[in-house]
Formats: sequence, structure tokens, C-alpha cells
Amino acid sequence: MSSNIYENPNLTMNVRYSKGAGEDRGEREERVVDIYESINLPTEDGGEHIQKLLPAVQRNPFRTAALVLGLLCILLLAGIAVLSKLYITVILEKEKLSIINEQLNNNLRSNNQCQTEGWKQFGCSCYYISTDMKSWNDSKTDCEKRGAKLVIIKNREEQDFLTQMNKYGTSWIGLESKKTSSWPDKWEWMWVDGSKPQYQGWTVGVSVMPVNRSTAYINLQGTWMHTNNGSKQWICEKQIKELSW
Repeated sequence: MSSNIYENPNLTMNVRYSKGAGEDRGEREERVVDIYESINLPTEDGGEHIQKLLPAVQRNPFRTAALVLGLLCILLLAGIAVLSKLYITVILEKEKLSIINEQLNNNLRSNNQCQTEGWKQFGCSCYYISTDMKSWNDSKTDCEKRGAKLVIIKNREEQDFLTQMNKYGTSWIGLESKKTSSWPDKWEWMWVDGSKPQYQGWTVGVSVMPVNRSTAYINLQGTWMHTNNGSKQWICEKQIKELSW
């Protein structure tokens, strides 16, 4: 049976042929040839139609790899953004805790400073009230030996605090009259640090005119009086030292 290759050009054909190796021996050799080549077929317009029996073109693997790599880059950037935000949050919380810890240490040290030797804290200062009695000058010297000054009262709240401390007598404060002019004689009230009083808590009705070497004290009612002699208790004040790191 014959097969027409022009009717089916895509058909792979097996061609069998035989070759005589020698007529005397009567031997014949048969071979089978597979035809895989493409066949040029004539077309109706006289041209040739070429068909190549090649494997189907497969999808480019580099395009898939590029897409996967792009997705990985996007995920990596998103991860970096999230980690950066978390890192910033942790740093801010750490700084906040550091500030709180520093404040606690300051308060602790302040309390320790004010709890030694009978000192009491109010605001940013420590206060000490004596149990014995001395002159104003001697009281001033005693405070200086303690690293402090005779108290300087700056406002009503501080005066109320000192009134609670001064329950058992009258106590010297750091206010004295100083001569500011020789002619005519002129005296002014000044605190021991050289400043003029901005707040005054004099007893109602008392003369506040500064006279020769007058010194002030606080009475049991928490108001100020002044005299130029005598012995009294005294109140020292020292600023709270800042923490050294």
C-alpha cells in the first residue's frame, strides 16, 4: 500500500528499502529510514509553503523569575518599613523611660538630702530649724557651716510651710536692714543673698521702716517681726543639688 506524502505533509514516514549485498548469496539487507524533515509543498499560487515540525515555543522563564523577584523586593521594602516604625517606637519609649527614671532618681536624692540631720523638703529646697537659740549673726554663721543660708522667703506658700515648721517659738529669717546711703542715712531691707524682698509677710500694724541693724524673724503666727537684739531659733535653707551623672 502506498502513501501520498503530499496529502499529509506533517506525516512522519517510515521508508523501507532493501539492498542486495550479493546476488550469489541471496542475501538482502533491509533498512528503515524515518523521515522527519519538513517537506516543501507547492501551493496554488506556485510558491512553496514551508512547515517546520519544531517543538512548541515555551514561555520565557526569565519573565517569571523577574516577577517573583519584584514581589520579593516589595515584601522586603514593606518589612523594612514596619521594622523601622517599630524601632522608632522602641527608641521613643526608651527615652521616655529614661526621663522618668531620671526624675525618680532626682526625687530620691532630694528626699535623701532633706532627710539627713532633720532637714525637710519643700519645693526645690531643704529646710532646717534649730532647737537651740542664738543671735542673728551667729545663726547666720551656723547656716553657712551647714552649706546653707538663713531662709529667704519668696512667696506665701513657702511662708505657710515655715509656719508649720516653726511651732514652738520665734525663729530668725535671712532678712536684715542695710545702710545704702551715708548722707542722709538710708536703710533698706535685704536678704542675705543681697536681693531685695519681692514678697513681704509682715505682721499687721508693725512698722516696716528699716532702722539701724534691724533683723527679721518669724513668729508663731507665721508673720514677720523685726528687732536689733536678742537670741532666737533660726531656719536654714539650702538648694537641692542636681544629680551628677
